[in-house]
Amino acid sequence: MSLNRYMHPRNPYKDKPPDFTDLATRFADFRAHCTLGNNGKVFVNFQEDGAVRSLAKALLKRDFDLEVDLPHGCLVPRVPQRLNYILFVEDLLELNQIKKDVIGIDIGTGASCIYALLGARWAGWKFIATEADEAAARVANNNVARNKLGHLVKVLHVSEHSPSLIRDLARQFHDLQFSFCMCNPPFFESCETDKRFSVDKRSGALLNECTVDSEEAERAPPRSATLARRGELEFEGGEVAFIGRLIDDSVLLQTQVSIYTTMLGKKSSITSLSRRLSRIDGVRFTVSTLSQGRTQRWVLAWTFLPHIQLEDKKYSSLFLQCPSERITSPLRWIKSHLEHLGVDTESECSDMLICSARTVTWTNQRAKRRAEAQLMHSEVKRVRLSNTDASVQVSMGVGDGRDSLSDAGNFEACHTCKVSGNQSEVNIQAYFPCFVTPSVLRFRIIQSRENSGANFEYIDGYKPGLYQLLQYLKNQMK
Repeated sequence: MSLNRYMHPRNPYKDKPPDFTDLATRFADFRAHCTLGNNGKVFVNFQEDGAVRSLAKALLKRDFDLEVDLPHGCLVPRVPQRLNYILFVEDLLELNQIKKDVIGIDIGTGASCIYALLGARWAGWKFIATEADEAAARVANNNVARNKLGHLVKVLHVSEHSPSLIRDLARQFHDLQFSFCMCNPPFFESCETDKRFSVDKRSGALLNECTVDSEEAERAPPRSATLARRGELEFEGGEVAFIGRLIDDSVLLQTQVSIYTTMLGKKSSITSLSRRLSRIDGVRFTVSTLSQGRTQRWVLAWTFLPHIQLEDKKYSSLFLQCPSERITSPLRWIKSHLEHLGVDTESECSDMLICSARTVTWTNQRAKRRAEAQLMHSEVKRVRLSNTDASVQVSMGVGDGRDSLSDAGNFEACHTCKVSGNQSEVNIQAYFPCFVTPSVLRFRIIQSRENSGANFEYIDGYKPGLYQLLQYLKNQMK
């Protein structure tokens, strides 16, 4: 099923797919891969790597005036999909009024240097693009020079053995505030590439099998050829492990990059990566969908900056009416109840509060009061826990705890033994979450100047909790 109708609304390929007849007329290299059907239409066999490669070069030249060398054996970018990602980032920048001195980081730019070239040509952004493969970095530099974009794009060859993705780069350019970073990670594990790809005899690169048995595969077989270097396709641990390195870097860099983004090739990766981000204090994140052709991808974006918006969602405010004869200062009355519930409040000005709830404490109040009353009763039977003939002794490491946010965690010895038995030893891996748990709901309260009450505006988090909180406050007025 085609997903083109869900493409980004500003993507020129959404309502106007590539005209093969026009491209064949303009570009001889592409014309060599075309056949003319009995109905007069031009057909292209996209299971040939050469056809996919020549189409990408033709589109980049015709639509963006980019002359790009795509050597045999390197990954060929699907132009509409890559442009979708650029448009997603552009939306985030416009939402946050980031228009001047936009500087992005393209992680693993590849030989095509596609994101940096598109971003520079389409939006005039500056880029620092990294590439671990020396040959690919050399081709990428040539592509930048060929298109006279050296004043906007800088390609850096980085070590493939470095444990970080952007930390060293950001420290090298410590005086720069990066607007965003973007990444299209390898999302296969080695066992997956062995099943889906074979070695191309000509280049030694990996070529996908377009005839994979769909009954045995997790996803449908591809409809077009993909020829790429192993490093462009696979990573130990897959895309979750790769993006995990970017998350580790972001924990250390914090606000030096305004918005961190990465593409995801597997929907199953969203859950584990979202869970990991939710453990980090001060992080807000969102997941969006990119659709094109028969392919769907996802983009994960996160930030440490409190003023950065990640979603352009406008919610109508909720109004809490307070009886003026009983409550002379609605904002002060609301603040006292929120503090009783353990909600953090911060005064933006005299008539506004920014509130963060780290847990929902205002629901099931009746059940809580009933349980408390039962515990106060003298005849309540309490559980008596039996003693266990065992002990455990754990010695954990010390430090700032940031190393425990990495994949490795902290390894320490744990000795367990029965009082009258033999001692056994095991190794445990400990993850230290941040001392401050992330907010489950953030909202803004503005005291009304016309009426005796206040407006509640949702910011992010668990939206139903805001409705429940208003009902709780209404109950307190009774």
